[in-house]
Amino acid sequence: MNTRLIPTAVSAGACLLSTSALSRLFDGTRWWLVPVAIAVVVAVSTAAASRLLRLPVAARLLVSLAGLVVTVTALSARGTAVLGVIPTPLTVRTLRALISDGGSDISRLATPVPHRPGLVVLIVVGVYLTTMLVELIVVTLERPTLGGLPLLALYAVSAAILPGGVGAVPFLLGTVSFVGLLLLDGRLAVGRWGRTVSAGASAERRAGEPFGPRAAVTALGVSLVALLVAFTVPLGLPSLDGAGLVSRKSGYGAGDGPSSASVVQPIVSVSQQLHADATVPLLRVTTSTPRYLRLTALENFDGQLFTLRALNATRDDRVSEGLPKPQVGGQTATTSADISVASRFNELYLPVPGIPTKIKGLAGDWRLASPTGTIFSTRTSTAGASYQVEAVIPNPTRTQLESATGSVPASLTVDTALPSDLDNRLRGLLATITQDARTTYDKVYAVQEYLRSSVFTYDLQGAPTTQEGALARFLFVTHRGYCEQFASAMTVLVRMLGVPARVAIGFVPGERQPDGSYLVTNRQAHAWPEVWFPTLGWLGFEPTRRADGATTTPTYAPAGVADPDGLGLAPGPQSQVAPEPEPTTGAQTDPTPSPTPTVGDGASDTPTGAPIDARGSGLPTWTLALLVAAAPLLLLLSVPALVRLRRRRARLRPGRHAGGPGPATDPGGSVGQVHDAWAELLDVAADLGITIRPSDSPRGGITRLASYLDAEPAERGPVEPASPLPSAYPQAREALERLAAAEERARYAPADLAGPPPPAEITKDVMVATETLWSVAPRGRRIMARLAPPSVLRGGRDGASRFRRSPQVTEDSGHASADQADPTGARAPDRTDTETGSQPVVTNCR
Repeated sequence: MNTRLIPTAVSAGACLLSTSALSRLFDGTRWWLVPVAIAVVVAVSTAAASRLLRLPVAARLLVSLAGLVVTVTALSARGTAVLGVIPTPLTVRTLRALISDGGSDISRLATPVPHRPGLVVLIVVGVYLTTMLVELIVVTLERPTLGGLPLLALYAVSAAILPGGVGAVPFLLGTVSFVGLLLLDGRLAVGRWGRTVSAGASAERRAGEPFGPRAAVTALGVSLVALLVAFTVPLGLPSLDGAGLVSRKSGYGAGDGPSSASVVQPIVSVSQQLHADATVPLLRVTTSTPRYLRLTALENFDGQLFTLRALNATRDDRVSEGLPKPQVGGQTATTSADISVASRFNELYLPVPGIPTKIKGLAGDWRLASPTGTIFSTRTSTAGASYQVEAVIPNPTRTQLESATGSVPASLTVDTALPSDLDNRLRGLLATITQDARTTYDKVYAVQEYLRSSVFTYDLQGAPTTQEGALARFLFVTHRGYCEQFASAMTVLVRMLGVPARVAIGFVPGERQPDGSYLVTNRQAHAWPEVWFPTLGWLGFEPTRRADGATTTPTYAPAGVADPDGLGLAPGPQSQVAPEPEPTTGAQTDPTPSPTPTVGDGASDTPTGAPIDARGSGLPTWTLALLVAAAPLLLLLSVPALVRLRRRRARLRPGRHAGGPGPATDPGGSVGQVHDAWAELLDVAADLGITIRPSDSPRGGITRLASYLDAEPAERGPVEPASPLPSAYPQAREALERLAAAEERARYAPADLAGPPPPAEITKDVMVATETLWSVAPRGRRIMARLAPPSVLRGGRDGASRFRRSPQVTEDSGHASADQADPTGARAPDRTDTETGSQPVVTNCR
């Protein structure tokens, strides 16, 4: 066991040091480092306990995986588990939701990533599995150098994501871990050859030490030189940008470094919000002029659906530094609003009306993406935020709109791009819709009014926008859909005019409450098109007539005569600058970030809200760490005691060998019962620390047991007998004598002359003998024998299989075969000289 202690410690230390490679990926330390340390400790402890119990490799793997389940449950969903560690079906659902959320966080958050419960689960699972693999390679397979490969994966992840790499300190710590593995490999390699041969007394004292002081100094010197070269050489090497392979600028390499934040958003959809069964409050807005609240806009179109492009903003674009003056032409209006966000609305994009000019009371690192005007964050979310917004609302006149002409800037090319394989019928439809229109504005307005006409019906069961050919089906076949279909259709038709357009995502104003505020729920999730006009900027239009009347047309594009809603003059989706980040309506019951920042997902009825509540048990971190580390160990340490108890009960069970494959002269299985009794006696002796050599004959073993009974208490240790009855000792000696005689005959006498006692008498004798031995043993030894019985830990065969009859004595003994032995069985078995330790001549004799 001691031979595995050093490899175990080295593998655990290497794993802990290598996790430092993850430090620059996350914002903060304790929230991820403590779970990671617990995962490493549990992974190593379960593996060590499995080896201690000498379990098969497959069983060790199962035990380690069980430790993983217990660890993840205790750290992330203990409120859903029995005793905080035993998973339940609710635990499975909770962890599944957290894993989904973690995957979404990975795809949408920029480094350094803030604390996210889903990421904790993924980090713990990844580090635990890595530790399992390293421990298997280093300790079990004894290949420490190969153990560095799984650890290299931790560094590869960071190196691939971070522009400046993992950093100097994690690099040094990783180097220390790899050097430790190399030293261990050298130690094991030398150790396989045995002890080193050296002359002199000092060399003898160092026998068995694979490394002397000189070798250790040499190894460390080589390592230090290698590190120095690895640090200094890259500084002088050139790179494509001329700054050198290792940039000496501040930040991560030669780029913007920590002064920048970027995020690539996934596809956004409002369908889940609108189709959800539950109504979930998201925002409360206090304002005198309710407006659409905009989260983001989708610009990329692949022929099937609109998606987001990347957002980028530097430190200078922080909202806390002030917002730039809006660059809009034409008439404008102003509005202000106090917005309170529900804690369940975890969004990376700030809901705001119009073009914000001032935001107060907003905590966190929020930044403005200048090309689009979107306010987003990669380090915090909207959950629980409260802030005040002042904004400008573009409200041009019809004359200003009709006179807005000019070329489209190259920066807006993405907003006019269309795939080449669009349905050919679209251009014919567009020509029909705009045949009476003169100006660009007239054509755009005509498209809006066509979609608002009685030809189309608002229907939540309409064709989804992600379905192939959904746009053509909506325009030419079903004429039924919801805001995504209407907004996407108008955006595509406007782009076909050569006019920049995109799909905005956000919320309609909401329902007025008795206190004058407006409550926005997932039912108010909405999508509408935005169109760009020269000198005026981006303006919102409203082609959707919702069944609940929540949508209204803007004053510059009112409902026409053919519109079933009549001449609508109510304020609608006012033109809003800055579309682009992706809105995920955080209206889901899960208080953790949405698996994808989609504006749908908010009203899920799955029990994903459990993870946060589950972690609120209030237990201190050190207590949780102790429980997580101790629970699997206690469970595993109880296995030897249970095995020992089961083995004893099986041996003493009456009739165990009756009718078995024994000789015909022993139908009751008494010979097998004798072997079981003798095996039980030897195991009790081993558990109590009584030395019986494998070379001892049955009578030699009995002599040792009798000597133990005769020993003074000081020789055995402090004795506190469980039933101190001196009269039991003679009975015990007699029982031992009968067991030894029965075992000798069972081993050496012919099967038909063995004459074993009845099974009941055998069981009685072994009970008397073993109970007496237990009674005289010291209390400490009895406790250890119960908790960690050496007879189980050392392995070995059981009962009759341990003592097979030998058909022949060895030729060296000069005796005849066993079948020619004295019928009385009086031939004394070969004995062992207890002083010389000579081996018995009877084969298979224990």
